[in-house]
Amino acid sequence: MKQAQCTLSGETFQASDLEQSLRQKFDLSDNPTTAPWVRFRELGAFWQHWNLHNRVCDLSGEKIISVFNEQCPYPIWHKDLWIKENNPPTASYDFSRSFFEQAWELFQQCPLPHTFQSKNENCDYTDDFYNSKNCYLCHSGQNNEDLMYSYGCDSAKDLCYSGRAFRSELGVDIINSHHCFDSLYLLSCWNISNSAFLYDCRNCSDCLFCFNLRNKQYCFGNQQLTKTEFEAKKEQWDLSSRAVYDKAKYFFADMMIHKAWHKFQDIEHYENASGSYISHVKNCENCHLLTHHEDCVNVAFSGPKARLCLDSIGTVGAELAYQCVLPVYSYFVRFCSAVNNCKFCDYSMFLQNCEHCFGCCGLFGKKYCIFNKQYSPTEYETIRQKIIDQMKKNNEWGKFFPGKFAPNSYEESWSSFYWPLSQTEQQKLGFRTLHKSPRNHENHLDITNIPDSVTNLTDEDEASLRQQSFWDKEYQRPFKILGADIKFARKMNCPLPNCFYMNRIQENFGWLFFNGKLTPSHCAKCQKSIQTNLPAKYHQRILCEDCYLAIL
Repeated sequence: MKQAQCTLSGETFQASDLEQSLRQKFDLSDNPTTAPWVRFRELGAFWQHWNLHNRVCDLSGEKIISVFNEQCPYPIWHKDLWIKENNPPTASYDFSRSFFEQAWELFQQCPLPHTFQSKNENCDYTDDFYNSKNCYLCHSGQNNEDLMYSYGCDSAKDLCYSGRAFRSELGVDIINSHHCFDSLYLLSCWNISNSAFLYDCRNCSDCLFCFNLRNKQYCFGNQQLTKTEFEAKKEQWDLSSRAVYDKAKYFFADMMIHKAWHKFQDIEHYENASGSYISHVKNCENCHLLTHHEDCVNVAFSGPKARLCLDSIGTVGAELAYQCVLPVYSYFVRFCSAVNNCKFCDYSMFLQNCEHCFGCCGLFGKKYCIFNKQYSPTEYETIRQKIIDQMKKNNEWGKFFPGKFAPNSYEESWSSFYWPLSQTEQQKLGFRTLHKSPRNHENHLDITNIPDSVTNLTDEDEASLRQQSFWDKEYQRPFKILGADIKFARKMNCPLPNCFYMNRIQENFGWLFFNGKLTPSHCAKCQKSIQTNLPAKYHQRILCEDCYLAIL
């Protein structure tokens, strides 16, 4: 176990034996100079997140819906044209200049696909979305149907405002939960039906405001009731009312701090692992929000089946990825962003089906390329090694791309949600900033004009409501209430939306406590030393594994 001091935050961090052995696999001799969470922030600044923009394709002039706004420094093409017309510019490497200087000069000329999705039907307003049908304003999901305003869902149907909901159906505000049906506001639950405002409950139905329950029915506030008693209690909470729903959210938040018990780390089906919200993992350290990973260190926000990854995010199906963003189904890739089905690539961005590429951008189905220029295998290896040697002398090798290479501003990145920075701080750290034009909210109604409930809405009321737009003061964005919103509120007996959709998704994701590191604490019952991702205000209710199992 090696210790070092972060050059940016000043804090002390450790590099474990597993981390050091992984670094050897990547042929890296220098140790990291920044703490793991700082590395997460640097990588996450390259992951465009939470936003969709109306713009035009820079090749055809066609109107498109893209994750990249007009301030993107790269040409943006419709993804189908990007594949069909793929022939980005090339350059010969100049050993009298630095690598990053030349790469930036070339990369800005290379077109990028406007979005990342495939095998979808009626899912134009989505991104990082696959094998799905009839989904609207959703991000980072697969195998879904009839979803609205959701993020990170898999095999879900008829959900709204949900995040990391798996194999669930008919729900609103379903967060980090699995196999749930016909429910509202569930957090870290499994196999729940006909319930609302539950935390860490399993195999339960007809429950309200409960926590840490197993195999229960007709419970209110963890108190066992008869069916008649439960129905009477439930009638006191008309969750179709916005006022009542918001009161219930406050009640739930108070329950989380003062009543519910919290496992020190939310990990399931694991062997030798640490982190948060992970399952089916083995030999993983400081890993977060992922599943089915093995021998990984400092990895976060990923789908399944990754091995031997270090300091990376979005490692879906990856093996041997180091300092990468979205190395999807890729093998032995280092210092890369958005590489899909690639092998043996370094310092490259937005590649698909490529092998043995160095310093490339925007390629599809290429091999043995440097700065997008084709070489023979022998030439490639010779020039590549000379570049690496030069980068080591220039102190460039081993460092990720400077922040200006990101196709998105920091404010529209994954990192911005977890580590918000002022524009001055963004500039100081070298990230791209977002140039905002003032939004005019005078033509939008205040949210107080939204009906408290859909229960008594007439057809005329609905028609009028659909014609209006409303102003989200907190998010500084307008939003509309669609016919689909009204229909879903009736179906689920829940309130109408009262904010811009991403505001609510991010509010829900705020329940998944992640900042890239674990902090020391003590079990509230036995005082055993533990490491946890939970904020300090929950520490009086955190339990070690043994004490947690004892209270269930």
